[in-house]
Amino acid sequence: MIRIKIDNDDPLVPFMKDFEDIQKDIEQLDIKCAHEQMNIQKQYDEKKKPMFEKRDEIIQKVPGFWANTLRKHPALSDIVPEDIDILNHLVKLDLKDNMDNNGSYKITFTFSEKAKEYMEPLTLVKHVTFDNNQEKVVECTRIKWKEGKNPIAAVSNNRSDLDNEMPKWSLFEWFTTEELQDKPDVGELIRREIWHNPLSYYLGLEDFDDFDVDFDEEFDDDDEEEDEDDEDEEDDEDDDDKDDDVEGDEDNDD
Repeated sequence: MIRIKIDNDDPLVPFMKDFEDIQKDIEQLDIKCAHEQMNIQKQYDEKKKPMFEKRDEIIQKVPGFWANTLRKHPALSDIVPEDIDILNHLVKLDLKDNMDNNGSYKITFTFSEKAKEYMEPLTLVKHVTFDNNQEKVVECTRIKWKEGKNPIAAVSNNRSDLDNEMPKWSLFEWFTTEELQDKPDVGELIRREIWHNPLSYYLGLEDFDDFDVDFDEEFDDDDEEEDEDDEDEEDDEDDDDKDDDVEGDEDNDD
């Protein structure tokens, strides 16, 4: 416990004990609230499973879906091109989230047979647990790279040559037990952002709050604008005809 000294003449001194007791009660309620929220979150995670499975069936039919989705996330936009070559063979990304009341999670990357050109095994797993807000990696697949195909080694060799330029990095660096310094936490990006709505990143719409565009309405609006323009043109033509008639009448009067 941190002890903080305050001056004896501080007006808070007479109330300090009561203040601390109240604050402890608030903290206990916060802890209880977090546990209850986690239980509710788990219930809804379970309800979402069938939806995630249906979504995955569609993703399996779209070549390069996860490669495009991951590279279009702003925080992952500077991964090395070699990563994309490998991620093009990523056919399944799976998240098991909130595995305990501390929010531990497990992420699994599954690659097609074509990825054997680059590495083995074809299934990469990283399991992260939390204890007292401290992150701990309890499982992390060791990647065996084929000769000359290791994007991490290429990045490491090039980093020393880059001074002020922002160095690129490899997403596969996350699949180590070491903490990446000054790099995005890939696990947190996936579980907090990408996993819940990969379509928005695939389409490059992550900056929009609502991307459910009704294209029929959009075209209808365009048609309405065209109709309005046509009506304006017709009105102008009618006005011109009326002016001509008036001029004709004046000529006849003369």
